[in-house]
Amino acid sequence: MKRAGMVQPTENRQRDDPRVPLLKELSDPIRLRVVDRLGSRGPATVSELGAELGIPLPQLSNHLKRLRDARLVRVERSGRHAVYELSDPGLEALLPILDRITGRITPRPDPRRPAQSRTCYDHLAGRLGVSIFQALVERGAIEDRPDGTVALGPNAGELLGAMGVDPAAIAPGRRRFAFECFDSTEHAPHLAGALGDALAEGLAEKGWIELAEDSRDVAVTPAGKTGLKRVLGV
Repeated sequence: MKRAGMVQPTENRQRDDPRVPLLKELSDPIRLRVVDRLGSRGPATVSELGAELGIPLPQLSNHLKRLRDARLVRVERSGRHAVYELSDPGLEALLPILDRITGRITPRPDPRRPAQSRTCYDHLAGRLGVSIFQALVERGAIEDRPDGTVALGPNAGELLGAMGVDPAAIAPGRRRFAFECFDSTEHAPHLAGALGDALAEGLAEKGWIELAEDSRDVAVTPAGKTGLKRVLGV
């Protein structure tokens, strides 16, 4: 029988489980967005993070301190700037897995909502991004893996080349090459990473899409409708 005031061994394990404080830090929407941004695009200064995420710098600084204290990010000085990056590559692996789980357990959005295409960081999202990702997988240009990463498929050179992308010429630097990014509006993945960025850039250079200057909206041009239909059936 459990005596009042006594802590049982199971409760001790739960209380001392180091995963709990880690997940608590990631459960905050702002801190999760910071980790997601650093994992998607690589290191950034405080001002870059504030501008991209739309967070006031004093508020952002408090969250960055929490992430530093939790050893989720680290900071290096570059002149007068503090540059933040993820402290462990394991976080980069965790985020796509979370996206996959999220896609399985969250309710699907209302199918009657208006379709929208936009950018997510520098890659394509919304209806267009999801449609292209699905078509690239079906046609063997890319292969989606169970851990949320994406590899090139046997038809990558032909299909991506037709869309203005040379996969062999992509230098990801400190970014990941390719991974799934869960699209909450479409309840399906779109292509992220250096390959996703190159695809958006290639389609824009071909004149197949137009990127809005003052928003994240993306429009498919008449040439793009013809080209995407011909190459991917989208």
